[in-house]
Amino acid sequence: MLESSNRKVVGRLAGLAYLAIIIFSSTGYLTLARLLAGDSHIVLARLATSHTLFTLAFVASVIGFAAWVVVGILLYRLMSSAGQIIGILMLIFVVAGAAVSFNALSPLVPLVRSTSAGLDADALAPLVDGYNRRLLLAQVWSGLWLFPFGWLVLRSRIAPRLLGSCLIVGGISYLMNFATAFEPGLGKMMAYRFVSAGTGILGVFIGEFGICLWLLLKGARAGPSAGGIARNP
Repeated sequence: MLESSNRKVVGRLAGLAYLAIIIFSSTGYLTLARLLAGDSHIVLARLATSHTLFTLAFVASVIGFAAWVVVGILLYRLMSSAGQIIGILMLIFVVAGAAVSFNALSPLVPLVRSTSAGLDADALAPLVDGYNRRLLLAQVWSGLWLFPFGWLVLRSRIAPRLLGSCLIVGGISYLMNFATAFEPGLGKMMAYRFVSAGTGILGVFIGEFGICLWLLLKGARAGPSAGGIARNP
């Protein structure tokens, strides 16, 4: 078990890595989404004039996915005493999610190597479509890992329990987004939008941003995981 001083250090490192996920992944995703949006002819012209920006966005996404693995390992160190089996499950989801996310970027590799990569508009379309669909499918892992993560926060008390509950709600939010891969019409339903917005606010803005800031500023506090709770997976 980590000593109190070490827990704070590891907690702040986890918070820093989590911040890297938020900054690099969101920046990479939003930039790639903007550059790849629209008609294939327009996208090709846009990439020809913004190839450096496209490459930086691609690299930012890679860094963000790699930081996810680092966060998983650090969180496991902090909270595995509150449930080793659940902690291992969290790690499995993180590694699987990072692997699927890296795979989602693979269709874009030819575009990183060259501004045109010998592609015409017809050849570009399936690459962009493959990236978008694989990234959407990766949402299942972005959601699944939050369930054991939130549960471990509740048990270990490294942060306020409210954040642990919100993380679990965040898992539901990602899985709802994942469901649109099979039923795109869901996104147009008012009830879906309402529930999705609510779970997104609780899970992402309060849960994920909150736990990131808590760990970054305060580190991981000692809690009941030092006692009997820690011995039960």
